[in-house]
Amino acid sequence: MFENVGHRTNARDNDHRIKIVAFGSYHSGKTSFIHCVNPDPISTEVKSGNGSTTVAFDLAIRERRGFKMYVYGTPGQQRFDVAREVVSFGLHAGVVVVDSTRGMTDFEKNILAEMRARGIPCVVLANKQDMPGASLEKVKLDAKGFGEVFPISARTGQGVDAALDRLLDMIQAN
Repeated sequence: MFENVGHRTNARDNDHRIKIVAFGSYHSGKTSFIHCVNPDPISTEVKSGNGSTTVAFDLAIRERRGFKMYVYGTPGQQRFDVAREVVSFGLHAGVVVVDSTRGMTDFEKNILAEMRARGIPCVVLANKQDMPGASLEKVKLDAKGFGEVFPISARTGQGVDAALDRLLDMIQAN
C-alpha cells in the first residue's frame, strides 16, 4: 500500500506541505483526532448502525512550525482498502490511532508493521486515555516495543500536539 512515499521535506524547501495519514480500526477515534488537528475538517461521514462512519477520508489542514500539514483520516473497515491505498499515496508519515480500551487490533498491527518495514515515519496514538479501562501499557505491549506510542484523548485534545511535533521531527530527520 505504501509504494509511493513522499520525498524528504524541510522548512528550507519551497514546498512546506506535509501529508500525514491516520489509520486505525473502526471507532478507534480517527475522525475525532482529525477534529483535534482542525475543528473544521473536510469529512465524508455517513450514518451507520452505531452512529456514523468515514467512507472515504477526513482532511484537516493546519500550519505548525513552518509547515502546512495535510492530515488525512482513513476508513477503518476492511472493505475500504482501496480508499486507504488512494489516500496514502505520497504520504510523508503515518499515524496509527488505537482505542486503548481494547488494545491494538490485527488490522492496526499490520498497518504499523508495513509502515515500519518501509521506513515510513510513524507514531502510535493510544487514544481514549480519558475513558475507563484505557491502558497505555497494553498498547505499548501490542506495538511490540515500538517506542513512539503517545497517550492521547481525541475527545479533549490531550497529547495531540506532542504527537504532531514528534512526527514533524521524524519527517525532517528522514
